[in-house]
Amino acid sequence: MEVLEEIRYQDITVAFKASLNGGGTTFGQEFLGVVEEKFGKVDHLYEFCAGPGFIGFSLMAHNLCEKLTLSDINPEAMALCNETIKNHNLQNKVFTYVSDGLDEIPPSEQWDLVVSNPPHWPQYDDIHGTDIRRFDIDLLIHKNFYRDIHQYLKPDGSILFQENGQATGAEDFLEMLEENGLKIVEVFKANPDSRFYFIWSKRW
Repeated sequence: MEVLEEIRYQDITVAFKASLNGGGTTFGQEFLGVVEEKFGKVDHLYEFCAGPGFIGFSLMAHNLCEKLTLSDINPEAMALCNETIKNHNLQNKVFTYVSDGLDEIPPSEQWDLVVSNPPHWPQYDDIHGTDIRRFDIDLLIHKNFYRDIHQYLKPDGSILFQENGQATGAEDFLEMLEENGLKIVEVFKANPDSRFYFIWSKRW
């Protein structure tokens, strides 16, 4: 049986299992400095493909959002998010959904900022096998997300995705953004030496 682990962000201790960690404890923490610099504190933040919620809970712990929604296709990941919520009495501030993309999320959810360290690789390889944390075959997860995000994004809301430069470039997402009424505001790295880059997008 896999051991339950914990990691602490300020006053929030996040419960997780190593098999559910897709990088949120390491390069995913680049979101802290980026969100603070580009957006400051927002009212309602959403973490897409959240896993155990490393990014979302860390941003909340550092007072960068008032409310937080987390979703993931994996029920085990959301069960651990619910454990963290229960342990810190966050039931009125943090909301979770087991959802394939945005399919199971009600339109009453309205977000100021969407963040994600989504699956990065558009095809399977021999190194990573078929790990769903890593692979977005033909970028279908991204395509469906950008297709459906409008009904949840507040009028001036933003989307901030962390992508892997060894897997994709910003040009891979341009068409899917534009055909869904979204524009790229900025493409940048939090760390010049990192292989990861951010795409900040919003409505036209």
